[in-house]
Amino acid sequence: MWLTDFTYIPTGEGWLYLAAVLDLATRKVVGWAMRDHMRTELTLGALIMAAQRLS
Repeated sequence: MWLTDFTYIPTGEGWLYLAAVLDLATRKVVGWAMRDHMRTELTLGALIMAAQRLS
């Protein structure tokens, strides 16, 4: 089972958004993505990374 979340980090150049996918069985981050916006590509990038690590 996976858990997903995102947060934002203030930087000198503006906000940086971070999305992460956590495997609840192993408690490890299996996917993540960072962008300067909070659009679909942010969460999709994290999910794609997690799915690729399965194969």
